[in-house]
Amino acid sequence: ITNNSSTPSPPPPPVTKPQIPPPPPSSQTSIPTPGRWEEIHGNYILRPPTTNSPPTPPRALIHFLGGAFVGAAPDLSYRYLLERLAASGYLIVATPFTLSFDYLATIDAILDKFERIAPSLARQYGPVPVVGVGHSCGALLQLLITSLFPDTPRAANALISYNNKAVGDAVPLFEEVFAPLFVSLEGGSGGNETDGGVSAVEGMELGLEVMRFAARGELPPDTLISSLSQYIQKLPVSPPNLPSTLPDPLRATLNDILTPLKSTPLLSPQITPLLSQSVDVLSQIPSLIHEVASGGARDFTPPPSQVRNAARRAYRARRTLLIKYDNDALDETDEIEGLLKESETVMRMKRPMVTMDLKRVVLEGYGHATPCLAPPLDVVEGLEGVLGE
Repeated sequence: ITNNSSTPSPPPPPVTKPQIPPPPPSSQTSIPTPGRWEEIHGNYILRPPTTNSPPTPPRALIHFLGGAFVGAAPDLSYRYLLERLAASGYLIVATPFTLSFDYLATIDAILDKFERIAPSLARQYGPVPVVGVGHSCGALLQLLITSLFPDTPRAANALISYNNKAVGDAVPLFEEVFAPLFVSLEGGSGGNETDGGVSAVEGMELGLEVMRFAARGELPPDTLISSLSQYIQKLPVSPPNLPSTLPDPLRATLNDILTPLKSTPLLSPQITPLLSQSVDVLSQIPSLIHEVASGGARDFTPPPSQVRNAARRAYRARRTLLIKYDNDALDETDEIEGLLKESETVMRMKRPMVTMDLKRVVLEGYGHATPCLAPPLDVVEGLEGVLGE
């Protein structure tokens, strides 16, 4: 799978069964232990269990994208759902992403990560159908990938709690309250600190970097301590004579204290990733403030109207499962269902023999965040039904 350009282009004729291309026989490699999460080239990989030798190929490769903010840590936020799918025979590639107002730039970063892992998975498993699965914002990104990036085809898509709201609809009073607030937090007008103002965003970023080291049980380097000291000294009220480095004896003493803590449950292999990825989730906040304050972002790119046009005119997945919850005020599955029906009409005008299998499942009594918790078994079963063998 390749994506040589970040510029969307008109789609080619639909591909019947998109696959990871088969590698030469001489390039086959051993497959790591299934059932354990691995981080490879910025992706989180979960392999299906197998007792056969040689291993049975996966039913499909699921490329998963999570929702806004929680999509930065999909292996934690969607652990239950993804581990159930892996146990059912699917190879999971969950690509984390940083939320941005620029959807196309976000997709470029996602596909860059995915394409780094695809060749090695092809060498290990051979040709495997690729299925896009996304929740909320991730569902929107999968729709755009399938519509605007023809070099990244999909055999099928599963779009959960699809959402394509404008910023003003998703965040009430965004223009009146939040945009001016973000400019103020950035410091001055559009981040200009020549008036002597202090950027709260810079403070957030420095604090998050300190948290990142603390999550690993490590002391921050002197360069970070120096930056933090300089920032604090710019505050209206700050302690005098702050050190810009940790003296070597003090650093050695603190390291001696921290080293035993790394073997305690507080910093166990199960807890450390949770702490580190929590920082990843929080780190999206300063970057979004910067986009609004310095970049002038006021809506997503492309805006909702252009997303709808892309879905209507260029969506190419032959099989699509739509999952919605009846108690979800953010869901826009009904709208995208109508657009995808129109896309089949458009496609058949070009290729009369092409058909698109579109199925919608409505689940009662669950809200927008359900896939992040413990979804009912019919969510997984519905995914398996549309993906098939």
